[in-house]
Amino acid sequence: MKKNAKKVMIIAIIVIVLIVCGVLVYFKLIKPHNEAGAKYNKAAQIIKEKNNELDDKVKKVQDLIDSNEKVIDENVIANAKEVTKKAEASKYVLEKMPSKTKEIESKTEEISAPLDYTELLNELDKAYNEYDTSIKQYKQLTNPSEEFVIQRLQTIDEIADVRAVTEDHDPNGKLNKPGGYTSTVYFESKNVDQSKVYGEDIIEKGTQAGGSIEVYANEDNAKSRESYLAGFDGSILSSGSHKVVGTVLIRTSDDLNATKQKNLEEKIVKALSELK
Repeated sequence: MKKNAKKVMIIAIIVIVLIVCGVLVYFKLIKPHNEAGAKYNKAAQIIKEKNNELDDKVKKVQDLIDSNEKVIDENVIANAKEVTKKAEASKYVLEKMPSKTKEIESKTEEISAPLDYTELLNELDKAYNEYDTSIKQYKQLTNPSEEFVIQRLQTIDEIADVRAVTEDHDPNGKLNKPGGYTSTVYFESKNVDQSKVYGEDIIEKGTQAGGSIEVYANEDNAKSRESYLAGFDGSILSSGSHKVVGTVLIRTSDDLNATKQKNLEEKIVKALSELK
């Protein structure tokens, strides 16, 4: 009996020692490790959420880039690429949680530092909106109607009057012909002395009276026409400035000096591309 009692006592002591050791291990090692891990995961979750928000914005802009939609202003494409590249490079890379408690605590302190993507998110939103707007503007200037062109030209103070060609009254004879324009609208500029321009009406006076808008079914036809006109630049046959926007060829009178040509051209681009 005494031997059994002694054995039981030894076992009890061992059990108590094991329990004490277990408690000590838990409170000294396991509990601090678990708490450190929980704090790390909480801080990491905040970073993941912010990274996800950034990723969503980047994807939204990237989807526009990948769409290869045509734009009025090619600069919006370069800007969108630059902003997405900057966002990707600035994103915080969250590493795997360390295994040791002290390292976890140290890493938690590091990742708990404020992470603010506000400026990047605003830049991405701006890049998206400018890109999206430019796409819509290109579509608006893809073979627009004659009525649309006339209405927009009439909003420009410098332009005194406008007239569209008809198949019976078309100096170039290219209206609705293969490769030709789908409409052409001539206009007078208040900065051109009309008494010095030959012709009975605006159409007869032609581009010299102020300028014209030639509309084509596609961009290739518009650029082909512009290339033809460029061949006369600097010569006695030069008919003024010319610029393709969408499938529209904007021309201004050679009677205007270079500065006035550019100013008028900019006014026309703005009037035609404004989204309403």
